[in-house]
Amino acid sequence: MNIFIDEAGPFIPPQGKRRYSLVLALVVPDATQAELFYQFLRLRDSWPQQAIEVKGSKLNEDQAAQVMELLAAHGAIAEYYAIDMALHPAEVINEFKERQAGAITANLTSEHAEAVARRLHEDAEKIRNLANPLFVQAFVTIQLTLDMIDVAINYHAQRLPEELGRFAWMIDRKDRTVTEMEQLWSTLMLPMGESRSALHPYARVEGFDYSHFAKYELDETTADEKMKRHLKWMRETLPSSKPRTGPLRCIDAKRLWTEERAFEDSASNLGLQLADIAASTLCRALNGNLQQKGWQPIAKLLIRKKTAPFLQLGKAAAGQHPPLDPRAASVWRTLDAKSQAMVVETDQPVKGTQ
Repeated sequence: MNIFIDEAGPFIPPQGKRRYSLVLALVVPDATQAELFYQFLRLRDSWPQQAIEVKGSKLNEDQAAQVMELLAAHGAIAEYYAIDMALHPAEVINEFKERQAGAITANLTSEHAEAVARRLHEDAEKIRNLANPLFVQAFVTIQLTLDMIDVAINYHAQRLPEELGRFAWMIDRKDRTVTEMEQLWSTLMLPMGESRSALHPYARVEGFDYSHFAKYELDETTADEKMKRHLKWMRETLPSSKPRTGPLRCIDAKRLWTEERAFEDSASNLGLQLADIAASTLCRALNGNLQQKGWQPIAKLLIRKKTAPFLQLGKAAAGQHPPLDPRAASVWRTLDAKSQAMVVETDQPVKGTQ
């Protein structure tokens, strides 16, 4: 499968109003990507605005809806997390950023190799030195990516299980350097992904086909000696609410998130352009800048879940502010009511099949 990640909104606290920014992951099956891109080019060429790159923020309601319908027809799904930046002034972000940096070195002991300790301290400093907007965007992206893996795995394990044999990531780097983006992913994504999958393994549904995902899993009983030592350290070090029994199993984070990964400019990548349109459509909806007929079709890409896709960080999560304003709450409830169920009824057609 192909995962295209883009954001919408500046991740900067606004002046005197609620303002949502978000990160979106668009998941496109290998089986339908070529036809999707072809049909998108035909659709794009039919619009009055002729440009190599079409920005979602410039589309009208009819054009945005057309793209969402096209994505749904080709079996694409989307996951997103939004954050109200009005609830996250600088002091809130600074405090939360410091706690995240401190957590990286919290479990270091004298038994750790000097090189390991030095690298973790360097990673912590990199987090402390991130500009607040980039840190917030990176943190939201990580939470989204970790959660969407569960969704994508189980969604395709029932519909197109062969899609679980390949995870290709495309991340819009905007005006940032590739080196900066790679550092963010290696500093934050890989450690958090590995520990998250060890503490909270992805859910499995009886009867679904996960066989193609086996290449991305690590098992303490079958790993080589170097990996066994690492998994043993994880089992003994990672916090847990209950005693650990049996060998540790987790996702091979390095292979899953780096085997096929690229940071590209959306001008030359159709998948990122589609992700930009989807992200912009949602962001405009949450902020009251797009009519319902433009954003409602995106519900066909979303998977119904019990939790709302909105994050609050640090002290903002413990504050007295309402988590959603009425407009954003209405958009989310409308989309949630019309979104897909994770499990397909046996007598229903499966999207994405040929």
